[in-house]
Amino acid sequence: MGGTLPAAARAAVSSEDVQRRAVGLVYGANTLGAVTGAAIGTFYCFENFGNRLTLWIAAALNVLIAMTALYVSKSQEFVGESKLPKEFGKKEDQTQASPAFVFTAAGLVGFSFFLMELVWYRMLGPLLGGSTFSFGLILAVALLGIGLGGAAYALLGLRHTASLHFFAVTCAAEALFIAIPYALGDGIAMAAMLLRPLGTLGFYGHVVAWTALCLIVIFPAAFVAGVQFPVLIALVGKGRKNVGSQTGFAYGSNTAGALIGSLAGGFGFIPLFSAPGVWRIVTVLLATLALIAVVLAARESTRWLRAIAPLVSVLVALLMLLAAGPTAFWRHGQIGVGRVAQYQGSPNEMRDLANGIRRSIAWEADGRESSVALAKADSFAFIVNGRTDGNAKGDAGTQIMSGIIGAALHPEAAKAMVVGLGTGSTAGWLAAVPNIQRVDVVELEPAVLKVAENCAPINRDALHNPKLHVTIGDARETLLTTREKYDI
Repeated sequence: MGGTLPAAARAAVSSEDVQRRAVGLVYGANTLGAVTGAAIGTFYCFENFGNRLTLWIAAALNVLIAMTALYVSKSQEFVGESKLPKEFGKKEDQTQASPAFVFTAAGLVGFSFFLMELVWYRMLGPLLGGSTFSFGLILAVALLGIGLGGAAYALLGLRHTASLHFFAVTCAAEALFIAIPYALGDGIAMAAMLLRPLGTLGFYGHVVAWTALCLIVIFPAAFVAGVQFPVLIALVGKGRKNVGSQTGFAYGSNTAGALIGSLAGGFGFIPLFSAPGVWRIVTVLLATLALIAVVLAARESTRWLRAIAPLVSVLVALLMLLAAGPTAFWRHGQIGVGRVAQYQGSPNEMRDLANGIRRSIAWEADGRESSVALAKADSFAFIVNGRTDGNAKGDAGTQIMSGIIGAALHPEAAKAMVVGLGTGSTAGWLAAVPNIQRVDVVELEPAVLKVAENCAPINRDALHNPKLHVTIGDARETLLTTREKYDI
């Protein structure tokens, strides 16, 4: 797949297309196709065809595209590399940025966008419900913004010349549009709560509400990111000359940055700095890149007034980071699953609702897999991705007896496996049964161990029981690969 965009760009761009607008058009069309695929897959194909058949349909479509391209290519005459007109040798028509800067910048914007995409998934999950549908919708809106942004470059290129100044504007605007939802903070969560009644219209009523939230939080920044990539392609060269290789290098750098951003975000940045913290980091990173581009542009031009727009945007974006941002009301208010249902009231009543949820949170953390919080409203309850997964007191009957019943029915049981640690009640009480010699617990999220630690009085101090062994991982993989045999 990585080779399709450079090849398409090489075929679409002509020598007269100095600003390489066709790259933006191809990039936009490619991404809008991805939007269609993400939406159809999420809302139709997976449900009606299943994963395997959907995969085969995608493969068949690729074969059809390849055959169509081969047929079209046979009817077209090969056009060699054209020479640029002599006037392109003038200084003002030369590339305005070194390839090293362009490819580095492509990597940095890819790093930033995918790091931010992880933040969007983590932060919007509690508002949208955290289902496959919400995941697919977030992806579709992000791709929609990129696709329309790429297509918009093809239109803007008629009046605007790609330049370092233009690139600085895109970085500054992206930083600003990322910072605005952060500054709005719990106001977005309040909007999500007030939109919940649309669900009375059925499933697609929920989809409308989710889409509205994604358009506010994701779309503006994604649109600017879509404009940004073709600008980088135009900065490194002009017209048809070397457009394929230059697009390939820029696309490769962008993808490498995206890969690093995804890995760094999921395994390091989010657990270390929290999702809101990474939100601020991405804003600062893009603002810094905008400032670097402004300085480089100033070295090539004396038109200092042009720097006002990106500088003001950067300043406003950084000031917005001083806001409180999303709090526990957004992250742990259980809005997406409909457990907070106050759809009308005075501003004071709404504020009291939000403050009550904030006060109820005793502890919170961002783990590698999920956001986790411990609420203390009536007893300890742990919240995962904005949804209560267990209450130490309210769910004690289920949590404790689900393990004890198995041991009672099978009095000779010696080894047990528990999927998920949670409050530790199931595993702790099962390990306390005299006949049980070993209890293996597989927990996906390391942060949940602190929940069980806080619930020690009710789980019989499970984590300090020598018969209980906790493994961090996916229980499905563990059960498929372990050589152990379990009685319960």
